[in-house]
Amino acid sequence: MKKKLLIAMSGGVDSTLCAKLMLEQGHDVTGVTLQLFEGQEEMLAGAERVADELGIKWYVADCRKFFSEDVISYFIRTYKLGKTPNPCCHCNHTAKFNYLYREMCSAGCEEVVSGHYARITEHNGLKYVAKGLDETKDQSYYLSLMERYQIEVLNFPLGAMRKDDVRELAREHGLSVADKKDSQDVCFLMGNDYREFLSKKLKDSDIRKGWFILDGKRLKEHEGIVFYTIGQRRGLNIGYHEPLYVQHIDPKSGDITLGRKEEAAFKGVKLKDAVFADSTKHMRRAEARLRYRMKNAPCSVEILPEHKAVLLFDEPQFSPAPGQVAAIYDKERVIGGGFIESVF
Repeated sequence: MKKKLLIAMSGGVDSTLCAKLMLEQGHDVTGVTLQLFEGQEEMLAGAERVADELGIKWYVADCRKFFSEDVISYFIRTYKLGKTPNPCCHCNHTAKFNYLYREMCSAGCEEVVSGHYARITEHNGLKYVAKGLDETKDQSYYLSLMERYQIEVLNFPLGAMRKDDVRELAREHGLSVADKKDSQDVCFLMGNDYREFLSKKLKDSDIRKGWFILDGKRLKEHEGIVFYTIGQRRGLNIGYHEPLYVQHIDPKSGDITLGRKEEAAFKGVKLKDAVFADSTKHMRRAEARLRYRMKNAPCSVEILPEHKAVLLFDEPQFSPAPGQVAAIYDKERVIGGGFIESVF
């Protein structure tokens, strides 16, 4: 059945192939590129170029003001609190797919099509985000905070494909971007180190300094809590006879507690701002991922009032970081997620 679709277009191979596939299926396709921050001129030009190549309607939605308030401010604020932000999870939930949903409604479209490597599956009459079949590209973790209304209108055509197959199919269709390099993860950093970004955005008075603490003793002063994350080992510049890891960051005193690897393992995490894809409110068994590049770990999930939850793992997990996101899975399906508030 022919649908009116809004394609989120970045000018890369993934979104361009999505648009091409939807056209081949006979759908009415409109492309939109979200302008989120300054310095995206090359991306906008690329998106316009491939839209012309495909012969589809295309426009730019200027979301720079919203994005600065919704995502960049969150990113800076979280580091100032001594926590580790997850801008991509936060953006997908709070910003990007909200903007796309708004544009979809404004354009009179029925679905938002995106080149994410994830799938939409159904279970007991409800739609869920599920893992992409290409494990090396799976982006379901970054979509773990999606709300029900967002999931209902999402379409991920590439979720059952591997990246190499996407590029090959793009070549077969003669798409000019078939071999275009993938973009970096945190878009607004534009390939730069986050420390450099923070240094430009913050005044010296905003950077809380203090001491590295080991076994209750001061080792040396550090450069400021915004430049360190839980679990960090490299870049501490401390000469010691064994590896040390950032274990705790105190935003009030500015002190950073260090520990050995065995001291950085925890059995559980408490979540805030948790989102669950169904109405289950009781204890359940599941698996959780505490960072993008890790395997899912078996755990028990207790869902609490006020959008909170507790995850208790079967085996201790290394350095869960407050501020990061825990994605919760039932096999392939994402059933929820939340921001790590504390560890135990």
